[in-house]
Amino acid sequence: MAETKGRGGVPRRMLFERDEELLLFDSMLDDLCGRAGEGSAPNGGLLAIAGSAGLGKTTLVAEVRRKAAARGCTLLAARGSEQEEGVAFHVVRQLVQPVLAATSEEEHRKILGSWYDIVAPAVGLVAGKSGVAPDPQGVRDGLDWLVTRFAVQ
Repeated sequence: MAETKGRGGVPRRMLFERDEELLLFDSMLDDLCGRAGEGSAPNGGLLAIAGSAGLGKTTLVAEVRRKAAARGCTLLAARGSEQEEGVAFHVVRQLVQPVLAATSEEEHRKILGSWYDIVAPAVGLVAGKSGVAPDPQGVRDGLDWLVTRFAVQ
């Protein structure tokens, strides 16, 4: 791996011996974002990258994110490990917080609609009511609705 200057002079790591993975990602991005120049509709989807520590997963995700952004495609990313298994909704928070951070509370209420009171605390937008545990099924349903809404958009 080496570094080059990317957009705005920001260092960008070059990937070596990852041609097969990069071709696969290009194909997946064609499906996710629509094929460039063909006017095909984006489909949305999920890409999971797994592997042992030090294999370059973070660099691969950064490259997929860069390529998606160049196509005008929104890519939500999160990472999980054994250490985070006990943290409720950790991965979902990572996925939705960057999208929600760019909007106001009024917009959060509009986006979440009737799910606001149960989902906003689960994703860390507001503090939950102390001593009151949310209904786990309601939180899962609300998060499912939120992620589905983002995927459709």
